[in-house]
Amino acid sequence: MDAHEKYKQYLVANGPQLQDTISDAVAEAVRADTPDPIKFVADWLSRQAGASNGALTHAGGAPATPASPGKDLPPHIPAADREPTANQFLTYETYIFDCDGVIWNIAPEDTATSVATINLLLRENKRVMFVTNNSNKDRAAFVKELEQKKVDFGGISHEKKLGMMISTAYTTASYLKERGLRRPFVITSDLGLLHEFAHVGITEYVTCIDKTTGQLLPEFDSVRMKGGTPEIGELMDTPAYRDVDSIVVGWDIGLTARKAVMAINYIKWHEEQHKLEPGYKQLPLIACSGDAGGVLGTTTNAGQKMKVRAIGNGAMCELVARSFDPPIQWLDMGKPSDALLSLLASAYKVDMSKALMVGDTLQTDIVFGNRGMMHTLLVLSGVTTLEECEEAYDKLLGVRPDLQKPEKTALFR
Repeated sequence: MDAHEKYKQYLVANGPQLQDTISDAVAEAVRADTPDPIKFVADWLSRQAGASNGALTHAGGAPATPASPGKDLPPHIPAADREPTANQFLTYETYIFDCDGVIWNIAPEDTATSVATINLLLRENKRVMFVTNNSNKDRAAFVKELEQKKVDFGGISHEKKLGMMISTAYTTASYLKERGLRRPFVITSDLGLLHEFAHVGITEYVTCIDKTTGQLLPEFDSVRMKGGTPEIGELMDTPAYRDVDSIVVGWDIGLTARKAVMAINYIKWHEEQHKLEPGYKQLPLIACSGDAGGVLGTTTNAGQKMKVRAIGNGAMCELVARSFDPPIQWLDMGKPSDALLSLLASAYKVDMSKALMVGDTLQTDIVFGNRGMMHTLLVLSGVTTLEECEEAYDKLLGVRPDLQKPEKTALFR
């Protein structure tokens, strides 16, 4: 059989799978709007080839996320044996810490452990970075909160401190600026995202809160899709709400049907008004993060301590995306997206092979580290429980931290 015949037979046997995989790679490149699509697609396919089962998970309109890391999966090690020694922990070059569930919004003793560990790394002149999917605050506010938690930055300048902090409010603002998007409709309940927009010169945004006080605007007092004052159609036709060029979904503690329906109609009306024009593109839908959920705090129910779960930023964006048939695609600016991995590698010059990602959530922090071929350390003080971690092992979901730290256990005081 000649080479041409072998090629034809191979395509017959594997063509559909190859086409789906390459389509996913191209879709990721489009979502990231990468300046070098060939390299992006090649790197993405390389990560898939390195995965043990090559599986991808698709959540409606969400970006495809590899279910397994781009490096060999560590074996199933008992939890007691996954806690790192001090020497093992100090072998890395760069340490990337999640914030919620690792440093704050956790038990005070767990915060003390994390802060003591971070201060040790800073004294050892290790490179420390903080990456959060929380878009509610700007970087300066996060740095202030780190200092309030007693993180000792020493004599580091304020600008260098900001350079250690990557929030999805910052990555989203930077993305909009790079793409020339100047008038987004922004769903948010806090000022942090708007502050980062102003920092990069984006001031003509449309949003639901007062730009100075952060208070909800009167036109959004109603939570209803229909029956508010003014009606949504009337509101969107006023000069202050026209000419939107993108939709940004931040985390909104007061998300309502009214806000979501405005985003949906901006996208749909843009399509209906411009789809026949040459070069038409869908109005960009951007989520500050792809988190499915989160934790608001703890409570007691039937005598048992329970975590109070929250709707995640990604789930909020999915509400908009799934209001179309088929669901429309959206860009994730947080962990575990390729957009954020690319930013770490290019703008921040992080050597992923010498980096440790420390987080509390399997599907964002640990997947993020796995996708970037970093080492990973899961702490159990936040979202993911020990039972959920072990279930991921038992079901071979391909989300496996290299290391693990139990709750309320001081590592390196």
